[in-house]
Amino acid sequence: MYTIDRSSKIAKVAGTIVATLLLLAPGMAGAQQYTLKECIDYGLKNHPSVSVARNNVANAHQASREALASYLPQVNLNGELNNNLKLQTNIIPASPPLFPTETRLTFGNKYASTVTAQAEQPIYNQSLITGLKANKPNEDIAGLNEAQTRQTIIYNIASTYYQIITAQKQLDLLKGNRERIERMLKVAELQATAGVAKKVDVKQVQVNLNNVTAQISVAENTLDLARNNLRNAMGIYDNRPIVLTDTARWLHYQPEITQSVGFQFRNTLSWKLQEKQVELYDINAQSIKARGVPTLSAFARYGLNGFGAEFDKVFARQFDFSTVGIKLNWSLFDGFRRNAQYHQAIVQRDNARLNQEINLANENMQYQNAQSQYKQARSVLGTNQENVTLAAQVYDNTSLQYKEGVGSLSDMLNAEASYREAQNNYIQSLIRFYLAQLELERTNSTLETYFNKL
Repeated sequence: MYTIDRSSKIAKVAGTIVATLLLLAPGMAGAQQYTLKECIDYGLKNHPSVSVARNNVANAHQASREALASYLPQVNLNGELNNNLKLQTNIIPASPPLFPTETRLTFGNKYASTVTAQAEQPIYNQSLITGLKANKPNEDIAGLNEAQTRQTIIYNIASTYYQIITAQKQLDLLKGNRERIERMLKVAELQATAGVAKKVDVKQVQVNLNNVTAQISVAENTLDLARNNLRNAMGIYDNRPIVLTDTARWLHYQPEITQSVGFQFRNTLSWKLQEKQVELYDINAQSIKARGVPTLSAFARYGLNGFGAEFDKVFARQFDFSTVGIKLNWSLFDGFRRNAQYHQAIVQRDNARLNQEINLANENMQYQNAQSQYKQARSVLGTNQENVTLAAQVYDNTSLQYKEGVGSLSDMLNAEASYREAQNNYIQSLIRFYLAQLELERTNSTLETYFNKL
């Protein structure tokens, strides 16, 4: 058992002992061991959300290929077989003297086939050319979303990891408190038997023991929940046991991991994503405007026609034909549809820029708040760490006086309660410090750097 008021060396040795005991515990044989960095590394490699983000990157690449295809040659093959159940009749009006009466003529064959192959190559299409510019920002957005997914995984794993080690530490402290109160209870019972203490004193100590026992039960459940959360954050969806091997390292805060460099808003993922979104809106507006520019394309067509009075003869005779040419297409007036679409795109782009400025102000505020919380958490943590040492000294002195019969049980209980409160305050400030540290890194999009420094 290790306590907060002991040296860092003792804490490290105790942490190793705890990890060893966990490995030897029933059901823990063969458990995988992880440090914090190894937990994060496992999550970055195995969590399904990373695979989803990578798939989206690959999908963005395929979407770029799809957009490029519009400016590459298009080749189509069409075939048609007709059974003219009743051929169309044409009428030549009476026109004396050559046609004194109306003449009815029926043209065509009962069966007809047509096969046509056509290749078309855009020569100039400004709207397509402009649209191709969207390929790069679309792929960049997919890459930024992947980076954002990685940062989310780092944050989730680190926060749950810290919750586990603080929950484990709190449980260890509560068990140490229970041992102290049990010893206190034995002393109170002996004194009550000897007539130097009241039976109500024994009951009061027993109440404290019951309270600590209940708190241990809650702490054990909290620890189990935290372990489940860690497995889920890592992408481990079974009940395989895992053991944390570097818990002792994190029982003493390390402020050097996070160094305030100021809010680097242009390096944040949210800013970069919004920049790319503004770029896409601008490209969309330009592409819509370019639809009013004439398009030019070249085409070549080759086909076969077949005719026959009987089905098996329709393919016996085939007459080929071919055509090459240049096609010009110019939409002169579309009822102002294009103009309306263009102005909608401009509004979307302008709103995206305004939202970017709004989000920048909000993110700057979040960073400043996170920085303030981090500094306060670091200061409070140091104070509470000192208070634990002082409370332990007071408890040791009061306990010694109580055992020697020169101190009252009331003083002893007050000292023990103060010691437990100091321990609890330290545990709470420890988790607040680590979460504040993570939040500071998250708001500045530097969690990857944080992970690499672990």
